[in-house]
Amino acid sequence: MWNWIKNIFRPRVEPMNKIFIHSKNILHNYNYLWSLQPWSAIFPVLKSNAYGHWLELVTKILNKTDAPYLIVDSFPEYQIVKKYSNKNILLLWETLKKNYKKFNFARTTFCVYNINTITYLTKLNKHIKIHLFLDTGMHREWLTEQDLINVLEFLRDYPKIEIEWVLSHFYDADKSKNHMDEQIEKFKKMYHTIVDYWYTPKWKHIWSSAGILKMKDKFFNAYRPGLYLYWYNNLSHDDEAYELTKRLKPALSIASRIVSLRTISEWDWVSYDKTRKTDSDTTIATIPFWYFEWLEKSASNKIVFKYNKQDVWQVWNICMNLCCAKVDKWELFDQIEIIWIEWQNTIMELAKASGKSVYEILVWFDRNIRREIV
Repeated sequence: MWNWIKNIFRPRVEPMNKIFIHSKNILHNYNYLWSLQPWSAIFPVLKSNAYGHWLELVTKILNKTDAPYLIVDSFPEYQIVKKYSNKNILLLWETLKKNYKKFNFARTTFCVYNINTITYLTKLNKHIKIHLFLDTGMHREWLTEQDLINVLEFLRDYPKIEIEWVLSHFYDADKSKNHMDEQIEKFKKMYHTIVDYWYTPKWKHIWSSAGILKMKDKFFNAYRPGLYLYWYNNLSHDDEAYELTKRLKPALSIASRIVSLRTISEWDWVSYDKTRKTDSDTTIATIPFWYFEWLEKSASNKIVFKYNKQDVWQVWNICMNLCCAKVDKWELFDQIEIIWIEWQNTIMELAKASGKSVYEILVWFDRNIRREIV
Protein backbone atom coordinates (compact mmCIF):
# COMPACT_ATOMS: atom_id res chain seq x y z
CA MET A 1 0.00 0.00 0.00
CA TRP A 2 2.77 2.44 0.95
CA ASN A 3 4.61 1.84 -2.36
CA TRP A 4 1.37 2.46 -4.25
CA ILE A 5 0.89 5.80 -2.47
CA LYS A 6 4.51 6.81 -3.12
CA ASN A 7 4.08 6.08 -6.84
CA ILE A 8 1.11 8.46 -7.01
CA PHE A 9 3.14 11.41 -5.73
CA ARG A 10 6.48 10.50 -7.29
CA PRO A 11 7.42 13.05 -9.99
CA ARG A 12 7.09 11.62 -13.49
CA VAL A 13 10.13 12.95 -15.33
CA GLU A 14 10.08 12.74 -19.12
CA PRO A 15 13.38 11.18 -20.22
CA MET A 16 15.45 12.17 -23.24
CA ASN A 17 15.79 8.55 -24.35
CA LYS A 18 13.13 5.85 -24.61
CA ILE A 19 12.91 2.27 -25.79
CA PHE A 20 9.54 1.29 -27.25
CA ILE A 21 8.38 -2.33 -27.25
CA HIS A 22 5.85 -2.94 -30.02
CA SER A 23 3.21 -5.27 -28.65
CA LYS A 24 1.40 -5.91 -31.94
CA ASN A 25 4.62 -6.97 -33.64
CA ILE A 26 5.57 -9.46 -30.93
CA LEU A 27 2.08 -10.97 -31.09
CA HIS A 28 2.27 -11.02 -34.89
CA ASN A 29 5.59 -12.89 -34.75
CA TYR A 30 4.19 -15.35 -32.21
CA ASN A 31 1.18 -16.14 -34.41
CA TYR A 32 3.25 -16.31 -37.59
CA LEU A 33 5.76 -18.76 -36.09
CA TRP A 34 2.91 -20.88 -34.76
CA SER A 35 1.40 -20.98 -38.28
CA LEU A 36 4.59 -22.65 -39.53
CA GLN A 37 4.16 -25.52 -37.04
CA PRO A 38 0.41 -25.48 -36.18
CA TRP A 39 0.44 -28.98 -34.66
CA SER A 40 2.85 -27.84 -31.97
CA ALA A 41 2.88 -25.58 -28.92
CA ILE A 42 5.03 -22.47 -28.62
CA PHE A 43 7.16 -21.77 -25.56
CA PRO A 44 8.52 -18.21 -25.95
CA VAL A 45 12.06 -17.66 -24.65
CA LEU A 46 12.47 -14.65 -22.36
CA LYS A 47 16.01 -15.30 -21.19
CA SER A 48 18.54 -12.47 -20.80
CA ASN A 49 15.91 -9.84 -20.03
CA ALA A 50 13.81 -11.03 -23.00
CA TYR A 51 16.82 -10.53 -25.29
CA GLY A 52 17.15 -6.98 -24.01
CA HIS A 53 13.50 -6.12 -24.65
CA TRP A 54 12.68 -5.91 -20.93
CA LEU A 55 11.34 -8.98 -19.21
CA GLU A 56 8.40 -7.41 -17.38
CA LEU A 57 6.97 -5.78 -20.51
CA VAL A 58 7.35 -8.78 -22.80
CA THR A 59 5.78 -11.01 -20.13
CA LYS A 60 2.73 -8.76 -20.04
CA ILE A 61 2.47 -8.86 -23.83
CA LEU A 62 2.72 -12.66 -23.98
CA ASN A 63 -0.06 -13.00 -21.42
CA LYS A 64 -2.33 -12.35 -24.42
CA THR A 65 -1.19 -15.58 -26.09
CA ASP A 66 -2.06 -19.22 -25.45
CA ALA A 67 1.56 -20.21 -24.78
CA PRO A 68 1.54 -23.05 -22.19
CA TYR A 69 4.96 -22.05 -20.82
CA LEU A 70 7.29 -19.06 -20.71
CA ILE A 71 11.01 -19.86 -20.64
CA VAL A 72 13.55 -18.03 -18.47
CA ASP A 73 17.19 -18.54 -17.60
CA SER A 74 17.53 -17.88 -13.89
CA PHE A 75 15.81 -17.62 -10.54
CA PRO A 76 15.67 -13.77 -10.65
CA GLU A 77 14.00 -13.94 -14.08
CA TYR A 78 11.58 -16.55 -12.73
CA GLN A 79 10.55 -14.18 -9.96
CA ILE A 80 9.69 -11.44 -12.44
CA VAL A 81 7.67 -13.69 -14.75
CA LYS A 82 5.84 -15.23 -11.80
CA LYS A 83 4.88 -11.74 -10.61
CA TYR A 84 3.47 -10.57 -13.94
CA SER A 85 2.02 -13.77 -15.40
CA ASN A 86 -0.05 -16.77 -14.39
CA LYS A 87 1.51 -18.97 -17.06
CA ASN A 88 3.71 -21.96 -16.31
CA ILE A 89 7.46 -21.34 -16.32
CA LEU A 90 10.42 -23.39 -17.51
CA LEU A 91 13.75 -22.64 -15.84
CA LEU A 92 16.46 -23.32 -18.44
CA TRP A 93 19.44 -23.09 -16.11
CA GLU A 94 19.94 -24.79 -12.81
CA THR A 95 20.11 -22.79 -9.60
CA LEU A 96 21.64 -23.17 -6.15
CA LYS A 97 20.09 -26.04 -4.23
CA LYS A 98 18.73 -23.82 -1.48
CA ASN A 99 16.73 -21.85 -4.05
CA TYR A 100 14.62 -24.79 -5.24
CA LYS A 101 12.46 -24.65 -2.13
CA LYS A 102 11.38 -21.13 -3.12
CA PHE A 103 9.71 -22.16 -6.38
CA ASN A 104 6.03 -22.85 -6.98
CA PHE A 105 6.29 -26.50 -8.03
CA ALA A 106 2.75 -26.53 -9.43
CA ARG A 107 3.64 -24.18 -12.27
CA THR A 108 7.38 -24.68 -12.72
CA THR A 109 9.43 -27.21 -14.66
CA PHE A 110 13.17 -27.47 -14.01
CA CYS A 111 15.72 -28.14 -16.70
CA VAL A 112 18.23 -30.61 -15.27
CA TYR A 113 21.72 -31.51 -16.46
CA ASN A 114 23.21 -33.79 -13.83
CA ILE A 115 22.42 -36.49 -11.31
CA ASN A 116 23.54 -34.29 -8.43
CA THR A 117 20.64 -31.87 -8.88
CA ILE A 118 18.13 -34.66 -9.47
CA THR A 119 19.27 -36.35 -6.27
CA TYR A 120 18.64 -33.17 -4.33
CA LEU A 121 15.17 -32.73 -5.86
CA THR A 122 14.15 -36.23 -4.79
CA LYS A 123 15.00 -35.33 -1.18
CA LEU A 124 12.38 -32.58 -1.21
CA ASN A 125 9.71 -35.33 -1.41
CA LYS A 126 7.47 -33.17 -3.64
CA HIS A 127 5.82 -33.71 -6.98
CA ILE A 128 8.38 -31.94 -9.19
CA LYS A 129 8.39 -31.69 -12.98
CA ILE A 130 11.73 -31.88 -14.71
CA HIS A 131 13.00 -31.31 -18.21
CA LEU A 132 15.78 -33.59 -19.49
CA PHE A 133 18.18 -31.61 -21.67
CA LEU A 134 19.81 -34.06 -24.09
CA ASP A 135 23.27 -33.56 -25.57
CA THR A 136 22.79 -34.25 -29.28
CA GLY A 137 25.92 -32.46 -30.45
CA MET A 138 26.39 -29.17 -28.61
CA HIS A 139 28.66 -30.88 -26.01
CA ARG A 140 28.18 -28.28 -23.32
CA GLU A 141 26.37 -29.06 -20.07
CA TRP A 142 23.67 -31.51 -21.12
CA LEU A 143 22.99 -35.23 -20.68
CA THR A 144 24.99 -37.68 -22.77
CA GLU A 145 23.54 -41.08 -23.68
CA GLN A 146 25.22 -42.70 -20.66
CA ASP A 147 24.17 -39.84 -18.37
CA LEU A 148 20.60 -40.35 -19.52
CA ILE A 149 20.64 -44.04 -18.64
CA ASN A 150 22.08 -43.25 -15.19
CA VAL A 151 19.31 -40.71 -14.57
CA LEU A 152 16.56 -43.06 -15.72
CA GLU A 153 17.88 -45.89 -13.55
CA PHE A 154 18.03 -43.58 -10.54
CA LEU A 155 14.53 -42.15 -11.03
CA ARG A 156 12.86 -45.59 -10.98
CA ASP A 157 12.63 -45.31 -7.20
CA TYR A 158 11.25 -41.75 -7.19
CA PRO A 159 7.80 -41.59 -8.83
CA LYS A 160 7.20 -38.04 -7.57
CA ILE A 161 9.75 -36.74 -10.08
CA GLU A 162 7.87 -36.35 -13.37
CA ILE A 163 9.77 -36.24 -16.66
CA GLU A 164 7.48 -33.76 -18.37
CA TRP A 165 9.82 -32.56 -21.14
CA VAL A 166 12.66 -33.74 -23.30
CA LEU A 167 14.60 -31.22 -25.38
CA SER A 168 17.81 -30.43 -27.13
CA HIS A 169 19.27 -27.53 -29.10
CA PHE A 170 20.63 -27.27 -32.65
CA TYR A 171 24.21 -26.13 -32.78
CA ASP A 172 24.30 -25.05 -36.43
CA ALA A 173 20.73 -24.60 -37.75
CA ASP A 174 21.70 -21.18 -39.11
CA LYS A 175 24.04 -22.81 -41.63
CA SER A 176 23.72 -26.55 -42.11
CA LYS A 177 20.63 -28.70 -42.60
CA ASN A 178 22.82 -31.83 -42.53
CA HIS A 179 23.91 -31.11 -38.97
CA MET A 180 20.26 -30.71 -37.99
CA ASP A 181 19.40 -34.14 -39.40
CA GLU A 182 22.23 -35.74 -37.43
CA GLN A 183 20.99 -34.21 -34.19
CA ILE A 184 17.38 -35.15 -34.87
CA GLU A 185 18.38 -38.78 -35.36
CA LYS A 186 20.34 -38.81 -32.12
CA PHE A 187 17.48 -37.11 -30.24
CA LYS A 188 14.99 -39.75 -31.37
CA LYS A 189 17.34 -42.54 -30.33
CA MET A 190 17.72 -41.05 -26.85
CA TYR A 191 13.99 -40.40 -26.61
CA HIS A 192 13.23 -44.07 -27.33
CA THR A 193 15.62 -44.96 -24.51
CA ILE A 194 13.40 -42.88 -22.21
CA VAL A 195 10.30 -44.69 -23.49
CA ASP A 196 11.98 -48.06 -22.86
CA TYR A 197 12.08 -47.04 -19.19
CA TRP A 198 8.30 -46.50 -19.30
CA TYR A 199 8.39 -42.71 -19.29
CA THR A 200 6.17 -40.77 -21.70
CA PRO A 201 7.18 -37.09 -21.66
CA LYS A 202 4.43 -34.71 -22.69
CA TRP A 203 6.64 -32.34 -24.69
CA LYS A 204 9.40 -33.18 -27.18
CA HIS A 205 11.38 -30.44 -28.89
CA ILE A 206 14.75 -29.75 -30.47
CA TRP A 207 15.10 -26.21 -31.69
CA SER A 208 16.84 -23.00 -32.33
CA SER A 209 14.98 -20.10 -33.91
CA ALA A 210 16.30 -21.01 -37.37
CA GLY A 211 15.20 -24.61 -36.84
CA ILE A 212 11.57 -23.49 -36.64
CA LEU A 213 11.75 -22.43 -40.28
CA LYS A 214 13.61 -25.47 -41.58
CA MET A 215 12.07 -28.51 -39.93
CA LYS A 216 8.67 -30.13 -40.51
CA ASP A 217 8.71 -33.22 -38.31
CA LYS A 218 5.53 -34.02 -36.40
CA PHE A 219 7.48 -36.19 -33.99
CA PHE A 220 8.21 -32.93 -32.18
CA ASN A 221 5.21 -31.25 -30.56
CA ALA A 222 6.70 -28.03 -29.20
CA TYR A 223 9.21 -25.37 -30.10
CA ARG A 224 10.76 -22.40 -28.38
CA PRO A 225 11.38 -19.25 -30.45
CA GLY A 226 13.98 -16.89 -29.08
CA LEU A 227 15.50 -14.29 -31.38
CA TYR A 228 12.80 -14.66 -34.04
CA LEU A 229 10.06 -13.73 -31.58
CA TYR A 230 11.62 -10.27 -31.66
CA TRP A 231 12.36 -10.43 -35.44
CA TYR A 232 16.16 -10.36 -35.65
CA ASN A 233 17.33 -12.56 -38.50
CA ASN A 234 20.60 -14.49 -38.38
CA LEU A 235 20.20 -16.28 -41.73
CA SER A 236 22.21 -15.40 -44.80
CA HIS A 237 20.36 -14.08 -47.84
CA ASP A 238 21.08 -17.26 -49.82
CA ASP A 239 19.61 -19.54 -47.15
CA GLU A 240 16.55 -21.42 -48.40
CA ALA A 241 14.56 -20.32 -45.36
CA TYR A 242 15.48 -16.63 -45.62
CA GLU A 243 12.25 -15.67 -47.42
CA LEU A 244 10.20 -16.94 -44.47
CA THR A 245 11.82 -14.40 -42.18
CA LYS A 246 10.44 -11.50 -44.21
CA ARG A 247 7.05 -11.97 -42.55
CA LEU A 248 8.52 -11.23 -39.12
CA LYS A 249 8.28 -7.71 -37.67
CA PRO A 250 10.75 -5.80 -35.45
CA ALA A 251 9.68 -5.54 -31.83
CA LEU A 252 11.81 -2.64 -30.65
CA SER A 253 12.48 1.00 -31.50
CA ILE A 254 14.55 3.66 -29.74
CA ALA A 255 14.19 7.44 -29.79
CA SER A 256 16.30 10.27 -28.41
CA ARG A 257 16.20 14.09 -28.51
CA ILE A 258 18.38 16.79 -29.99
CA VAL A 259 19.91 18.72 -27.11
CA SER A 260 22.23 20.98 -29.09
CA LEU A 261 22.48 22.41 -32.62
CA ARG A 262 25.76 23.91 -33.83
CA THR A 263 26.88 25.27 -37.20
CA ILE A 264 30.47 24.24 -37.89
CA SER A 265 32.50 26.25 -40.40
CA GLU A 266 34.41 24.62 -43.20
CA TRP A 267 37.49 22.75 -41.95
CA ASP A 268 36.60 23.18 -38.27
CA TRP A 269 37.15 20.11 -36.14
CA VAL A 270 34.51 18.35 -34.04
CA SER A 271 34.95 16.58 -30.71
CA TYR A 272 38.26 15.10 -29.48
CA ASP A 273 41.78 15.32 -30.89
CA LYS A 274 41.10 17.73 -33.77
CA THR A 275 41.01 14.75 -36.09
CA ARG A 276 37.47 15.05 -37.46
CA LYS A 277 37.01 18.03 -39.73
CA THR A 278 34.24 19.24 -42.03
CA ASP A 279 34.66 19.89 -45.73
CA SER A 280 31.88 22.52 -45.79
CA ASP A 281 29.69 24.55 -43.44
CA THR A 282 27.72 21.90 -41.54
CA THR A 283 24.95 21.80 -38.94
CA ILE A 284 25.65 19.28 -36.19
CA ALA A 285 22.98 17.92 -33.85
CA THR A 286 24.11 16.51 -30.52
CA ILE A 287 22.12 13.62 -29.05
CA PRO A 288 22.33 12.25 -25.47
CA PHE A 289 22.74 8.66 -26.60
CA TRP A 290 26.20 7.08 -26.36
CA TYR A 291 28.24 3.98 -25.74
CA PHE A 292 27.46 3.97 -22.03
CA GLU A 293 23.82 3.41 -22.93
CA TRP A 294 24.27 1.21 -25.95
CA LEU A 295 25.93 2.60 -29.10
CA GLU A 296 29.26 0.96 -29.90
CA LYS A 297 32.13 3.44 -30.29
CA SER A 298 33.53 1.24 -33.05
CA ALA A 299 30.38 1.94 -35.07
CA SER A 300 31.21 5.67 -35.33
CA ASN A 301 30.53 7.10 -38.81
CA LYS A 302 28.95 3.83 -39.99
CA ILE A 303 25.29 3.98 -38.90
CA VAL A 304 22.13 5.83 -39.86
CA PHE A 305 19.48 7.49 -37.69
CA LYS A 306 16.04 8.64 -38.80
CA TYR A 307 14.35 12.05 -38.60
CA ASN A 308 10.94 12.70 -40.21
CA LYS A 309 11.42 9.46 -42.15
CA GLN A 310 14.66 10.72 -43.67
CA ASP A 311 18.06 9.06 -43.27
CA VAL A 312 20.50 11.00 -41.10
CA TRP A 313 24.09 9.83 -40.78
CA GLN A 314 25.77 9.64 -37.43
CA VAL A 315 29.10 11.48 -37.74
CA TRP A 316 32.37 11.72 -35.81
CA ASN A 317 33.13 9.78 -32.67
CA ILE A 318 30.44 8.24 -30.52
CA CYS A 319 31.47 9.46 -27.05
CA MET A 320 30.73 8.30 -23.53
CA ASN A 321 27.76 10.63 -23.06
CA LEU A 322 26.76 11.87 -26.53
CA CYS A 323 26.97 11.40 -30.26
CA CYS A 324 26.46 13.69 -33.26
CA ALA A 325 24.45 13.61 -36.46
CA LYS A 326 24.75 15.70 -39.61
CA VAL A 327 21.46 17.55 -40.19
CA ASP A 328 19.79 20.24 -42.28
CA LYS A 329 16.70 21.87 -40.74
CA TRP A 330 15.97 20.64 -37.24
CA GLU A 331 14.59 22.11 -34.06
CA LEU A 332 16.04 21.81 -30.61
CA PHE A 333 14.51 18.89 -28.64
CA ASP A 334 13.04 17.33 -31.76
CA GLN A 335 12.89 13.55 -31.61
CA ILE A 336 15.40 11.47 -33.52
CA GLU A 337 14.98 7.74 -34.05
CA ILE A 338 18.05 5.68 -33.21
CA ILE A 339 16.28 2.42 -34.12
CA TRP A 340 13.04 2.33 -36.07
CA ILE A 341 10.62 -0.33 -37.33
CA GLU A 342 9.14 1.11 -40.52
CA TRP A 343 12.24 0.33 -42.57
CA GLN A 344 15.27 -1.83 -41.83
CA ASN A 345 15.99 -2.19 -38.15
CA THR A 346 19.43 -0.72 -37.61
CA ILE A 347 20.35 -3.13 -34.81
CA MET A 348 21.41 -5.43 -37.65
CA GLU A 349 23.50 -2.67 -39.18
CA LEU A 350 24.96 -1.65 -35.82
CA ALA A 351 26.03 -5.23 -35.16
CA LYS A 352 27.77 -5.34 -38.53
CA ALA A 353 29.40 -1.91 -38.09
CA SER A 354 30.71 -2.68 -34.61
CA GLY A 355 31.85 -6.23 -35.31
CA LYS A 356 29.43 -7.70 -32.75
CA SER A 357 26.64 -10.25 -32.94
CA VAL A 358 23.01 -9.16 -32.76
CA TYR A 359 22.74 -11.04 -29.44
CA GLU A 360 25.51 -8.93 -27.90
CA ILE A 361 24.00 -5.68 -29.13
CA LEU A 362 20.53 -6.50 -27.78
CA VAL A 363 21.57 -7.36 -24.23
CA TRP A 364 23.74 -4.26 -23.78
CA PHE A 365 20.89 -1.77 -23.49
CA ASP A 366 21.35 0.29 -20.34
CA ARG A 367 18.76 -0.81 -17.79
CA ASN A 368 18.03 2.81 -16.85
CA ILE A 369 16.55 3.71 -20.26
CA ARG A 370 12.80 3.91 -19.87
CA ARG A 371 10.85 1.16 -21.65
CA GLU A 372 7.26 1.60 -22.82
CA ILE A 373 4.79 -0.74 -24.53
CA VAL A 374 3.25 0.80 -27.66
